[in-house]
This record gives sequence, structure tokens and C-alpha cells, in this order.
Amino acid sequence: MNVSAPVQNTLTDSKPSHRLKSLDALRGFDMFWIAGGEHIIHAMRKVSDAGIVVFLDTQFMHRDWEGMTFYDLIFPLFLFIVGVSLSFSLRKILTEKGRREAFARILKRSILLYLIGVIFSSGSLTSIEEIRLMGVLQRIAICYFSAAILFSIFK
Repeated sequence: MNVSAPVQNTLTDSKPSHRLKSLDALRGFDMFWIAGGEHIIHAMRKVSDAGIVVFLDTQFMHRDWEGMTFYDLIFPLFLFIVGVSLSFSLRKILTEKGRREAFARILKRSILLYLIGVIFSSGSLTSIEEIRLMGVLQRIAICYFSAAILFSIFK
């Protein structure tokens, strides 16, 4: 009988994750709303006039300079999450691979995110004038680029 190496138990033998689970949970919560979670609230409003449902429905509409709602905090929350998470990922790259590699990664990610934003927010184009250069993803790319460069340069 041929005896092979013992089978590793991936649940107990794997490296411990160094991810900040609370940040991942917050990112998931924010992404739920970014991906369209508000449609659930609006659908509930169509079938119910309950006070809490009406209140939640008003919290998922942008107000034109009339105060602030929960919906207005989703984008700033995501930028906060980007800033917190880049400090973990860039610190690791800076210590393991150096500043040059960190700059290359920052540039690559920023350009890719910006281009995805242009493609996504422009939709089906009928003319070149319809290209949207400053959508949400493009703004995130610019904020990430700026914060990541500053983080990489200053201690």
C-alpha cells in the first residue's frame, strides 16, 4: 500500500487572515446600498403606507440643498472605507516591495477604476459628447490616487 502525505485540513492549517472583518462588513453594507438596495425600500413604499416605511423611503432620495438624508452618506462612507483600507494594503506593499512598486500599483488601479467608471457611466453612446468623465467611480479613482500617493510619500 502506498502511503501519501497527510491531507491538510484547510480550516485549521490555513494561515490566519489579517483582514479587518469589521471593515469588510462595513464595505459590504455600503456596497449593498450602492448596488441598489434602496430599490427594496422604494418597493416596500409602493405596497405600504406604514410610518417607518414612509420614513425610510424619504431617506433614500437625494434632496436638492434641503438638508441631508441617509442616502447622501453612502458615497462619503465608501471614500472613508477606501482610505482606511489603503493604509493596510499600501503599508504592506511599501515594506515588502518598495515605493516604486507601490506607485505602479496606485497608478494602475486608479487608471483602471477611472476607465471602468467612464465605460459604466457613459452607457450606450450615440455621440462622443455623451461620454461622462466625472461619475462616481471616477471620483473614487481620483480620491484613491490622491490619498494613496500622499500616504506613500509621507510617514
